[in-house]
Amino acid sequence: MLFSPYRSATHSSAAFSPHSMHKVSFPPVTKILKYWTTSFKTWKKTKTMAQRSNKTPPVLKKVYQLVGVQLVMAALAMAVIFQHTQQQHEIYDRLGNFHAPSIYYADNLAATLENLIFDLKLNQNSPEKINIRNPSYTIKSQLAAINEIIRQASDPETEKAFQYLQEETQALLKLLQNTDASQHFDNTQLIEALTATRFRATQLSRLHSNLSEQLRELLEQLDRKNTALLINLAVAALLAGGLLLAPLVMIIRRMVKVMEASETSERQLREAAEREKNQMTALLSAMNIGVLFEDKTGLVDFVNPAFLRIWGINADAPISGNPLRNLLEYSPSRFSWPEHASKFVLQVLDTHEISERFEIEFNDGRILTQLSFPVLSDEKGLMGRLWIYEDITLERQTAQQLLYVAEHDPLTGLYNRHRFQKQLDYMLKSAMRNNGRFALLYFDLDEFKYINDNFGHSAGDTVLLRTASEISALVRDVEMFARLGGDEFAILVSLKDGQNLSALPVRIIETIASVPFRLRGSNLRLTASVGVALYPDHAIDAEDLVAHADAAMYHAKRLGKNTWSLYSPEADQSGSMVERMSWSRRIGLALEQNLLELYFQGIYRTDGGGLSHLEVLARIHDPADRSRLIMPGLFIPFAEKTGQIIEIDHRILELSMALLARYPTLPPLAVNISGRSFDDHTLPDFIKNRLMHYRIEPKRLIIELTETEAVSDLGDAQRFIEAISQAGCRVCLDDFGSGFSTFTYLKYLNVDILKIDGLFVRDLKNNRENQLFVQAMATIAQGLHKLIIAEYVENGETLELLQKFGVDFAQGFYLDHPTSQSDMLHKLKI
Repeated sequence: MLFSPYRSATHSSAAFSPHSMHKVSFPPVTKILKYWTTSFKTWKKTKTMAQRSNKTPPVLKKVYQLVGVQLVMAALAMAVIFQHTQQQHEIYDRLGNFHAPSIYYADNLAATLENLIFDLKLNQNSPEKINIRNPSYTIKSQLAAINEIIRQASDPETEKAFQYLQEETQALLKLLQNTDASQHFDNTQLIEALTATRFRATQLSRLHSNLSEQLRELLEQLDRKNTALLINLAVAALLAGGLLLAPLVMIIRRMVKVMEASETSERQLREAAEREKNQMTALLSAMNIGVLFEDKTGLVDFVNPAFLRIWGINADAPISGNPLRNLLEYSPSRFSWPEHASKFVLQVLDTHEISERFEIEFNDGRILTQLSFPVLSDEKGLMGRLWIYEDITLERQTAQQLLYVAEHDPLTGLYNRHRFQKQLDYMLKSAMRNNGRFALLYFDLDEFKYINDNFGHSAGDTVLLRTASEISALVRDVEMFARLGGDEFAILVSLKDGQNLSALPVRIIETIASVPFRLRGSNLRLTASVGVALYPDHAIDAEDLVAHADAAMYHAKRLGKNTWSLYSPEADQSGSMVERMSWSRRIGLALEQNLLELYFQGIYRTDGGGLSHLEVLARIHDPADRSRLIMPGLFIPFAEKTGQIIEIDHRILELSMALLARYPTLPPLAVNISGRSFDDHTLPDFIKNRLMHYRIEPKRLIIELTETEAVSDLGDAQRFIEAISQAGCRVCLDDFGSGFSTFTYLKYLNVDILKIDGLFVRDLKNNRENQLFVQAMATIAQGLHKLIIAEYVENGETLELLQKFGVDFAQGFYLDHPTSQSDMLHKLKI
């Protein structure tokens, strides 16, 4: 049965294969040729004898019989040649309509996947820049084309290879569809899927190439055999005359048709290649990344519209075919560093090397990145060079804004505690080297708590803003003015020999006292107490210097407020240390008498999925009046200074794990621990032992790290978090975005959850800058595959914005208020 490309795959595979063609038996051509030659000579001799005798002798009859046999054998040879020609036609059909298109589309699919892998690796820091839809459409089209070819004509081997390709491609398309929908994806997973699919496409192409090579070898065999048979036919033509002319004409016509079919197939392939080129051009035109290709002679071969737009080059400029080095003549853009640009822009020392990433700055503020890659061919070597340009101006501006936020207080715009601590460390080192002196001024507002309690936090924010503005006018550029938190401010002042420092604290007190505040129709005036500590007179390290300035400030308050005080050891012993001892005693009694009580606040999914987990909040009953609850904002700062915070952390963890064990259906609990606990090397083992004791699933306990600025050693923090993670608990990093240190920790600490600092969320609906920062933080968390929580959610508008920005969880009074254990269990119906 001969092969037909229109039969089913089952019939075609059974009727035609390179192996089955070798089983066809052919006449022994050399023997036939020898036999025909001998018979022809005998025939001529006997014919002459017959003419002489005018009768038909018996020998002549024998000759006629031989001639008849020769004619029959010639007819058989014609049939064999015709069969060979038919088989050649079928082989050409199979090569042109099955193998060649399959190879073409498989190779193009592999090239498309390779280009997408290239784009993903190139844009690992900015995966949202990649357009997924065009590659997805191209992949679907190429897979559909291969499927149509395989469906019409195939065999088990190619069907199996296509099945593998189809499975990998469908999985890839699904992943691409999900990626296009979310614009946030796992770069490594997508590259692995693309690589697997490209391997299957290459495997299918090689299979068809091998089968095509076998068919071409078979064609060569048929050509050789046809040639031999044609020689035999030529000999037979001498014997049979015109009897063989008609079959020869038919064979020649058939060969002409085969050649015409081959030309048609080549034309179709050229048209398909042109269509593929047009699709690739459309894809490059849709990209936001500028692309230029130069040939190996240094002439421009291709530029996409994004390249012209980035460089400001007119689309009508004669770029293609011109030398690459003259390209910048058509660009109106001017460089910030011309000599730098002339050395690196469109310049490579070795055309076979990948260039380094180079940034180009323009006078208009734009920043581009330049990368260059050699384009190599296995057969021809270097084909040219690909230049890629990307505008990163927005990314750089965003990074600068994030750096500003990391070092500045979001309310007042002053430097924050992190930046203050950094500057204090620098001044200490500089003073030690140069025998210098400087002063630390520490002050707060005397009646600020009254403002918050009676007029609300909004009024308190107004007071802080006005205070920061007024005092900033007194501070010189060489001095640092920072808000440390709440109503606490600090100023660092370098001192010269013999300089009188009293003028600045006096001016601070007078300025604040002179500022009128009108709140709800009332005119108020506030006062400030200022404490001053000197280096090296009062302390030689940062911690003692801050503590002594704080003690001097409390001494000023005891003197009647609205004044300033220079640190003295005697005043420190008689004032602030007494207050600390009082708090230490109260906290100690509360722990001894089990007066610590847990409150709980729910953390909810922003997608409407309900309660995710609960945060544990600590309260203590005042030992002097057990009906009075003391909030953590009052006792935690003193507990951290006295070291009692470590015992409090242990006690809260013990109570939380006991509660989880008692109520198996209770949602996971997030327990806050202080940064001071990083120095407690027994805490990780304590958590592991209590988890084993209570037989709790570790995932039900979330360790939330608060006050990350208290972590003095990043190495200790890494070891602590690694130990907690090995125990199976999840780790949450609190106050994300409040300081640059948070971003530094995020790079090195293996945490699972991030909690955005409440300062960014509290007024989110009215603050455009905070919206940008929250969205950026959510993007960072998603890129690092971490969950993110926003606290201080106090209205529906804020919750809707958080949903829009991709924040996973929300916490705040709009969703839930802190409740006691009994109320929480009743609410959850446990």
